[in-house]
Amino acid sequence: MNELDIIRFIQGIRNPFLDTLMELLTELGDQLVFIAIALVIYWFFNKRVAFKLVFVFISSAIVNELLKGIIARNRPYVEDPSLGVGTLTHGYSFPSGHAQNTGVITTVLYKNYSNKSKWLKWVLLAAIIIVPFTRMYLGQHYLTDVLAGLALGIVIALGVSVVVDMMGDKEHLFGLLITIPLVLIVFIISSFGQTYEELKNLFVAVGGLTGFFVGYAVDKLYIQYNDLPKGIKVLYRALVGALIVGAFYLGLSFLFDMIAVDNLYLDFVRYLFVGFGGSAISMFVFKKLKV
Repeated sequence: MNELDIIRFIQGIRNPFLDTLMELLTELGDQLVFIAIALVIYWFFNKRVAFKLVFVFISSAIVNELLKGIIARNRPYVEDPSLGVGTLTHGYSFPSGHAQNTGVITTVLYKNYSNKSKWLKWVLLAAIIIVPFTRMYLGQHYLTDVLAGLALGIVIALGVSVVVDMMGDKEHLFGLLITIPLVLIVFIISSFGQTYEELKNLFVAVGGLTGFFVGYAVDKLYIQYNDLPKGIKVLYRALVGALIVGAFYLGLSFLFDMIAVDNLYLDFVRYLFVGFGGSAISMFVFKKLKV
């Protein structure tokens, strides 16, 4: 049985309900879910852990994009169009970005919070199983894609977490320093003629990282609001933060679409503001509102 046959075997259970369910569950490994988790940790639990998660995530995203470009493996639905289910993802197949994202998020959360919650480890285990399975069910990835993605995500999370711990109390400075070469490299890569779909995730990731790291430094050095909300203030903070981030995410999307559709540089700027809004601007507003 080859890897295409494995996908055909999995799709033997296909029906309209499962198609829809798998499309929803696969989003657990999407970048937007990562952003939501990072913001929740930043606003309600521990800013340093949120910093670590973002640092690990961008490291993982860079490795993923490099490997995809080097290996250039076509997705299963490209080899057999009948295997494509739902919205088809562009770009190359190996390793799976969704599986790698899941490996990163679950590892960082497990290392930092598994001892504080009895049910968290079971939720994380479910995510590690479900997300890779959905990628194969949807015909987006082979078995080796998702296994390699998971393994890479876990290894990178463990290794980069040690690096972040070694930064001590100067992590904000390292965050600022790393954004400079990253932005330069990404903008240089964009001149090599790749398509929008091939570079979109990289521009989005580096844009969000830049905004977050700048915002993190501004928050730590100048805003310095570390109060954690309790009671009804938890809801107030969640609503205010969601409004701020949503304003940048949706507002700039609407504005930039009037300027140019599918533009890498505008995507970079939009996510830069999302990252900065979710860190510095949100904490500044929280401080002023005392929530």
